[in-house]
Amino acid sequence: MPPGLTDQEALSFCYAATIWPEAPEEFRPAWEAYYRAITDLAARIMKVFAVALDLPEDYFQSYIGAPISALRALNYPELSAPPPEGQLRAGAHTDYGSLTILLPQPGSKGLEIMTPEGAWREVPPVDGAFVINIGDLMARWTNDRWVSTLHRVVNVSPDEGGLDRRQSLAFFHQPDWFASIETLPSCLAEGEAPKYEPVLSGPYLMGKFKSTVK
Repeated sequence: MPPGLTDQEALSFCYAATIWPEAPEEFRPAWEAYYRAITDLAARIMKVFAVALDLPEDYFQSYIGAPISALRALNYPELSAPPPEGQLRAGAHTDYGSLTILLPQPGSKGLEIMTPEGAWREVPPVDGAFVINIGDLMARWTNDRWVSTLHRVVNVSPDEGGLDRRQSLAFFHQPDWFASIETLPSCLAEGEAPKYEPVLSGPYLMGKFKSTVK
C-alpha cells in the first residue's frame, strides 16, 4: 500500500487483505513470486511501449510505481456434455488496464481475438510464450493508435478437448490508483484532438466494474 493513501475505494478494493488458502503450503509463496516476476515483466514491456511511441524509455515508470494490478487464475470447469450452439466460455470483451499478460494452459484451445478486418482469429498457445493484450487505458493513452484487444473464449468440439477443464493465469496490469491517463503528445498529429478525456486509473477501473453490476 502506498504511504498516505486514504481513498476508501482503493483501500477496500485494491488493498484489502488477501484471503489465502490453507493448503497447499507452497501456494502462497509461489503465487507471490509469480506476481513479483510478472509485475517486473510488465514494467519492462512498458519501457518497450514507450520507445515504440517515440517517448523516453522510462516515460511510463512514474505511472506504475505502485500499480493496482491483479493476478487471477481463470478456471473453466470440465463439461459433462457439449454446450448449446453458440454458447461461449467467456464473452467478447476488452481488458480495462494498460496491458494483460496471459499464461495459457499448454495445448488449450478456444481463445480468439478480433482482427482489424473484423474477423475472429484463434490464438493457439505457444510453448514458453505469453499472450500480451493491449488494454483500454493504453488505447486512451495512444488516442486509439493502439487499440485494446477484443477477445473471447469459445467452446471447441469435444474431439479438440472442448469438454476438458481449461485453466490460465491472467495478469491485468493497471497503473497507480491516482495515475492520470491522458492522450500522449506523440500520438496526436498537428491539429488532431484527443478522442478521450483524461481519467484517473483507479476511479476509471472502479467505474468499469460498477457498470457491470446491476
